[in-house]
Amino acid sequence: MAAIYQTAYPRIKSDITEDELGDIYTPTTEDQRWALRHCRRSSASFLGLLVQLKTTQRLGRFVGLGDIPKPIIAHIKTQCRSRVTQQDLHTYYTSGAKDRHVKLIRRHLNIKAYDAAKTSALAQTWALEAATTKAALPDIINVTLEYLVKERYELPAFSVLERICQAARAEVNTRYYDQLCDFLESESRQCINDILRSSTGLNGFGWSTLKNEPKRPTPRNIHAYIQYLEWLTSLQTLLPTDLGLPPVKHQQFMGNPKQNFKIQHSK
Repeated sequence: MAAIYQTAYPRIKSDITEDELGDIYTPTTEDQRWALRHCRRSSASFLGLLVQLKTTQRLGRFVGLGDIPKPIIAHIKTQCRSRVTQQDLHTYYTSGAKDRHVKLIRRHLNIKAYDAAKTSALAQTWALEAATTKAALPDIINVTLEYLVKERYELPAFSVLERICQAARAEVNTRYYDQLCDFLESESRQCINDILRSSTGLNGFGWSTLKNEPKRPTPRNIHAYIQYLEWLTSLQTLLPTDLGLPPVKHQQFMGNPKQNFKIQHSK
């Protein structure tokens, strides 16, 4: 799982400042002239259109009225000298005018709607590409975000993007696991399977041994540790010298084997 704040996914801050309101959410003269071509200044549609426009410019996606902090609405309302009430604005957001304005804003901002089939397929392609060289889920999400913005697509909900990138990382990692297994000889596979299936394994060493913390440096424990190192060294001869992995993936698999290493028993 990735927290949204760990990524570049745009979101509305809960503690927005006056400076941010002025810099981000102030309708320009051009914004208001554009809105006036479609609505009367005194109407709820005029305020609603500007609220939708400024939040979409910031977030890259359309959001419901309940997801917009009241200070933003109040700021836009003040800037365009609107007398529309919150109830009037709520009525606008549940009307057909709001949906018609979505299409107007897309044309005005030159962005394309996020299609659950077509755009998701593109996002999956970009996520797979990112996952081949990146280990952290937030990094994969950020690369996919960059492609969506570059290609002028609306952003999906963060949960949708996260699921796509999680699936892409799992698919790429499984592909690399399969590749590693293909590198192993049958003797090597059997040795690894024996280690995983037994707590002691050959020569008294097994999976539990790999997970044990070092013991106090007594003469007996030091002798046992030397034997353990000799056993580990003997395992290296069973492994290929070149794993064929990108450096980031090599570091990922080596640095966190409990989380990342998988043996394909079916091979």
